[in-house]
Amino acid sequence: MKDITFVDENDNVLGHGTKQEVWEKGIIHRIARVFLFNPRGELLIQKRADHIQSLPGRWDQSAAGHVDAGEDYHTAAERELLEEVGVRGVTLTELGKIYSDETDEPEKMKKRFSTIFTGSHDGEITPNAEEVSEARWIAPEELREWMDTRPNDFTQGFVNSFKYLQSISR
Repeated sequence: MKDITFVDENDNVLGHGTKQEVWEKGIIHRIARVFLFNPRGELLIQKRADHIQSLPGRWDQSAAGHVDAGEDYHTAAERELLEEVGVRGVTLTELGKIYSDETDEPEKMKKRFSTIFTGSHDGEITPNAEEVSEARWIAPEELREWMDTRPNDFTQGFVNSFKYLQSISR
C-alpha cells in the first residue's frame, strides 16, 4: 500500500504516511473526487465493495481516492477513475476544493481536503470488483431525492461534495 499525502490546515504538504495514521491521529490529508457525467446529464455513481476497509456497501461519486505521496490532485483523479471504473482519456475539469471533518465512521478521524473534478463520458464503464460492487448512471435530481430520504446509503464525503457541486452549478 502506498503512502498518502499529509497536509496542514492550508493544504500545504507536510509529509506522507498511511491511511491508518491519518484515521488514528486525525491528520489532514488529500482526496481527489471525480463526478463523471454522460451526454444526458446523468452522473455515474458507484457502490463501494462489501469487503473494503472504509464504508463498505455505501454509494459514492464516480471515482475518488487518497492523493498518494508525490502525486497531485489531478493525477490522483485520473488514476482513481481508471482503477475504479476503467475509464481513461477523459478531460477532467477542477471545480474547487472543500475541507471536511467526516464523522460517518466514528472510529476514524477523517480530516480532508477534497478537490472536485468533473468530466464527460459516453463510453464503456468497467467497475473493478476489488473496489466497486455496482455502478449506475442517475439523474442529479433523482440522486438529490435519494440523498434526502436515505443519507446513510452514501458516504459523507460524497454527500458533502455533491452539495458543493450543486451549489456552484446553479
